[in-house]
Amino acid sequence: MTDRRDLLGQLLAFTKELRRTEDAAAAEHGLNMWQYAVLSVVEARPGINQAEAASLLDYSRNRIVADLDTLEERGLLVRERGADRRSNALQPTAAGTALMRQVRAGIHRGEDALLATLSAEERADLDRVAGRVARLMRERREASGPSS
Repeated sequence: MTDRRDLLGQLLAFTKELRRTEDAAAAEHGLNMWQYAVLSVVEARPGINQAEAASLLDYSRNRIVADLDTLEERGLLVRERGADRRSNALQPTAAGTALMRQVRAGIHRGEDALLATLSAEERADLDRVAGRVARLMRERREASGPSS
């Protein structure tokens, strides 16, 4: 028997609060969390197709279409038509990039408030470890090939 606790159990309250922070920041700008996530991916990888974006976000390829419709209607991204709807290349508009950055700034303000009692060193450690874990998960996903 070990005293080691499960990571999910330790992080659950924190990740739920991070999700609430992200939801609130997106809603403040008339977006849902998924629409913000799509804008973030498209801004980081202009020209990505919708199937790739859905895969990167681990989001339904069918459900992403409604979010893309909304983002396009609002002038936040454009779809450059491909052979079929899944191969449309996605491009952020200037308005989409600006809005995504505003939401991200709101998220960062929420994170800063949430973590205000951590020392600068603890916060730097958290950011470093979170970045390392994110890279490990990305490498793992890329090694396993395309998801369905």
